[in-house]
Amino acid sequence: MRISLRLRYREPRELHELVTTAEAVGIHGVWISEPWGYDAAPLLGWCAAHTSTIQLGTHIASIFARTPAATAGMAASLASISDGRFRLGLGTSGPAVVEGWHGVEFAKPIARTRDTIAIIRQVLSGSYVDYVGATASAPRARSGRKPLRFAGSTSMKSVPIYLGALGPANQRLTAQHADGWTPTPYSPDHHGAFASDLDAALADNGRQVQLAPVAPIAIGADLRTMWDLERRWSAFYLGAMGQFYARAATRMGFGDMTSRVRRLWASGERTAAAAAVEDSYADAIGLFGPASRIRERLDRYSAAGMDEVVLELRRPDLVDRLSDLRTIGALIAA
Repeated sequence: MRISLRLRYREPRELHELVTTAEAVGIHGVWISEPWGYDAAPLLGWCAAHTSTIQLGTHIASIFARTPAATAGMAASLASISDGRFRLGLGTSGPAVVEGWHGVEFAKPIARTRDTIAIIRQVLSGSYVDYVGATASAPRARSGRKPLRFAGSTSMKSVPIYLGALGPANQRLTAQHADGWTPTPYSPDHHGAFASDLDAALADNGRQVQLAPVAPIAIGADLRTMWDLERRWSAFYLGAMGQFYARAATRMGFGDMTSRVRRLWASGERTAAAAAVEDSYADAIGLFGPASRIRERLDRYSAAGMDEVVLELRRPDLVDRLSDLRTIGALIAA
């Protein structure tokens, strides 16, 4: 089972320390998060220039943030500049970001995902693009010109597409069209609550996709302190980021907690909402505690059939983050 790292925007010095340390200790990949604000593509270009072996990817680029053609162009650029080390992580995001930040209607997300993947595949294949979909088309490409000057290179053709799919229909689409599945959150102790529709669809069509869930991580002896680092993030996702996360937590058996967190968040009581996130929920979706406990928890991901775990460092200080990375590297090497 591979271990990767997801990073949000960091200042250049911190980004350099984290990415180069990750590569040095044997981390498989670095994914750059793009929820809103900073653009992931330039950061990944920087990462490509300062690394040589580590895999790079977007996690997760919203299908509503760019046209499918622009997303394909971004993928082609990053695949080329990284010499084929790029993976394209896509997702729908939610109305709060799509409408509140991008100013785009959050409409027909499943159809939009399907159309986006189809156009990207055609562009990266090096063939002529001729696609008309329910939500997006590429009609001008019918003029007979190939859209990419260097189209057809192996690095472009082989760009894997991962989806951060939580809903049932999106999971079925993942099973049919994607190369990987990278949900946030996920719990190996509640695999069916997150992946039952994906598993069923894959069993029906005989395909395989790479399973790469996100797991927050904080390494330390005091479990309560480590869980506290997760509560604010979980409260934010459960309270502010749409129904997908709340439904997933409810399927896990945390319906009462989820309702309480959402009610407090909606009333502006953010500290109380974070405090309402239960220890058992924080622990179920992440990796917290001393190194020995982290090792045991990672074994559960492996037993659940995960191909990769995408870690998100929760300790706030750079010194602690680097320490956690080195501990993870030691676990990988053991």
